[in-house]
Amino acid sequence: MAENPGTTMFAFTHIGWERITFLLCSLFFSCLCSARSAPPDLKLIRAAVVKIEVASQRPDYNSPWKDYGYSRGRGSGVIIEGNRILTNAHVVSDAKYIKVKKENSGTPYPARVVFIGHDCDLAVIEVLDKDFFTETHPLPIGDTIPELNSTVSVYGFPMGGRRISVTRGIVSRIDYTLYSHSSRDSHLILQIDAAINPGNSGGPVIQDNKIVGIAFEGVRNSENIGYGIPTTVIDHFLRDIEDGHYDGYPDLGFINSNLLNRAYRDFLSLPEGESGVVVATVIKDSSSDGLVQPGDVLLTIDDNLIRNDGTILVDGASYYLDEVVERKQVGESVSLEILRDGKPRTLRISLKKELEAMRRAKVYDQKPDYFIAGGLIFEPLSRNYLETWGRDWWNRADKRLLYYFDYYTRDGIYLKQPEVIVMLRVLSAPVNRYYTGYENKVVARVNGRKIKSMEDLVRAFDEHQGDYQVIEFEDSLAPFVFNAAEMARENPEILKRYGIKEDRHISKPAGISPGKN
Repeated sequence: MAENPGTTMFAFTHIGWERITFLLCSLFFSCLCSARSAPPDLKLIRAAVVKIEVASQRPDYNSPWKDYGYSRGRGSGVIIEGNRILTNAHVVSDAKYIKVKKENSGTPYPARVVFIGHDCDLAVIEVLDKDFFTETHPLPIGDTIPELNSTVSVYGFPMGGRRISVTRGIVSRIDYTLYSHSSRDSHLILQIDAAINPGNSGGPVIQDNKIVGIAFEGVRNSENIGYGIPTTVIDHFLRDIEDGHYDGYPDLGFINSNLLNRAYRDFLSLPEGESGVVVATVIKDSSSDGLVQPGDVLLTIDDNLIRNDGTILVDGASYYLDEVVERKQVGESVSLEILRDGKPRTLRISLKKELEAMRRAKVYDQKPDYFIAGGLIFEPLSRNYLETWGRDWWNRADKRLLYYFDYYTRDGIYLKQPEVIVMLRVLSAPVNRYYTGYENKVVARVNGRKIKSMEDLVRAFDEHQGDYQVIEFEDSLAPFVFNAAEMARENPEILKRYGIKEDRHISKPAGISPGKN
């Protein structure tokens, strides 16, 4: 059967117009997307990203009078307004010497840390020689957190090469999680499906030629998953240091529970259709102490409605209510609408710095406190000391010390006893020959004085006038008893024998007698 030529021509014409329409639509949407996301200015960005090389020494908390061996590391940074270089705190922690280099320059320039926030893993360093900033331009910091599923680029100097590296990825998650540098503080993070390798840390995460994050962590045993510090955390850090001092983050000072249980909401007289959370515990001497009470139902925070799971909506995204405080500085205030005994109230709370109990965060850039008497080594319990047991210290460390670390800070006990003092071990000497083999004992009293801090310990030894030095421990162990004159006479020889220059280092020496070796 013969084909109808008119029908054939109509079909081809119809198909042609469909293709043309499709191409025109594709071009339109391409132009629209291009308008939304500016093409990267590679020359500008590359001139602002720098390599940071660091020589460092970390203190040895097992032998607190000395440091570990010399080590070298590297990271990245980005030039921001004011000829400042923004990087990670972990890149420059415990640094003895820092130098920075630009990609297209063979000249390294000495630098120094100006501000450092270990709780948010950010630092600002400066180069004193202004020639370093020739042919560079500071990069602006974005105003908002990038959207989920949007594309970002990570710039830096990872290991394995001398030139700058650029990786692209998608923002796959925005969440609140623990920062490993302090291992205590939690803030927002950007999860990016782009590789962040050693050396990338401190480099900028870029979108629309603006800094929207600082690369700071990768994920072990995973492919192309990295984390960035978002602009909210960066902005908090930079605003904090405007007065020349870094204060850190404030804290509301209470623990709350969700109200997902309908019966619990009725029990608390929460009206139908309203939502909130209930205060379980108020921390003594915190921002909320004396204002908020256990049993209060929190309805709003700074006019943000609190949902029954403790979340709020901020900028169209869901966050825990703590995010409001995360964006405030120490000394600022927050407003709470509450129900107390079924009656509405409004509270205005001035925000204090978060109270830290028993050095639970990792400590950097300072020597550990210690005191040595008669070969007995004393030191405050801290995370740094527990980590001397290795990466899995929570399984290997002394169980009694883990008990104190985990539970001793509850119910405000640490406010009455801010430090737990540990006798690490005994350096063998004639004066202590009967006490060798003892280690990791928590000190209760010295010469009858209750020991609540290193200051108490030092005073108890230095100010004692009796014939004997008596150390008691928090267990059934018999006390250690020393002849005071013999201990004082032998202590300098013990220090000399073990290569120890000083019998003490106390970071808060006010009112403490320096004593003699």
